[in-house]
Amino acid sequence: MLMRHAKSLHGAGKQKDFDRPLAKEGGVDASRMGLFIKQAGVRPGYIIGSTAKRAQETIELLTKAADLTSDIISWNKDLYYGGARDYLSVVQKASENIDRIMIVGHNPLLEETASLLCNGEGEYVARISSGGLVSIEHPAIEWKQIKPGTARFRWMMIPELLRKLDK
Repeated sequence: MLMRHAKSLHGAGKQKDFDRPLAKEGGVDASRMGLFIKQAGVRPGYIIGSTAKRAQETIELLTKAADLTSDIISWNKDLYYGGARDYLSVVQKASENIDRIMIVGHNPLLEETASLLCNGEGEYVARISSGGLVSIEHPAIEWKQIKPGTARFRWMMIPELLRKLDK
């Protein structure tokens, strides 16, 4: 699963992009997404996130709402500073005893990664809004077998839809 961090505040003054926190709405959306993955039965066994503040806050709120423990989380600075191939490398290096992983990062890298996994170097498969979650599946037995263009897009959930469902 690939998740874009929830909606963040835009930097004021000299605040670095890396240090931008979630907006109030983004925090609510991250919690909603956590509840969604719990109720849908798609909780990850491993989460790897960008070290940027908004990604960390997204993961903290999501895992709390999904009743996940912090021991399944690790952090990778390449999810902020790197590229789509770095995201693919994270997938390929995942432990073989985990069935479902979630990467929480940033656009355009997440969109590029989804496209890389599903289309190789082809067209984008999805536009991922802030807080959006994409599920991609692959028939590989081992994570290291996943190569560009060999996965299949399954579904996407976005905060806007969860907000409407909550009404």
